[in-house]
Amino acid sequence: MIDQEIKALCKEVLEEGLEIFDLSLGIVSRVDDSSYKVIAVMPEGGAFKAGESFALKDTYCREVVAKQSTVALTHLRGAPGLCKHPLYTGLPLESYISAPIMVSGKVWGTLNFSSMKIRNEEFCDEEIQLIESRAEFISRKITSNM
Repeated sequence: MIDQEIKALCKEVLEEGLEIFDLSLGIVSRVDDSSYKVIAVMPEGGAFKAGESFALKDTYCREVVAKQSTVALTHLRGAPGLCKHPLYTGLPLESYISAPIMVSGKVWGTLNFSSMKIRNEEFCDEEIQLIESRAEFISRKITSNM
């Protein structure tokens, strides 16, 4: 169970990230085995809602979970594997950056930002470090509340 304090923190991180990355969707997810649950989403009232669950294999974040590391792509149509992703047909995201939220050495969930628009510039090292630091921040908060 995720408490309200962590959900509020996630929303703050998502609002900040949407502005910094200039992307249109931000999600904090909880991954459990083969399940992907939306914990927080910005903007609210869009395509996804907090509390929704999906099969992990049907999400873009499956790559982050499998690699246990950050994935940053600015043009998914040209990304091997991802342009053929089952979700791409229904939700053709083009720009995507996601970092794993690690708790006790395992992927607890993901912090991700995306857009259907192609991003003109690759994600830079500072942006990758930023999403990783925010994922770590969420991880520390979850760990301290366990």
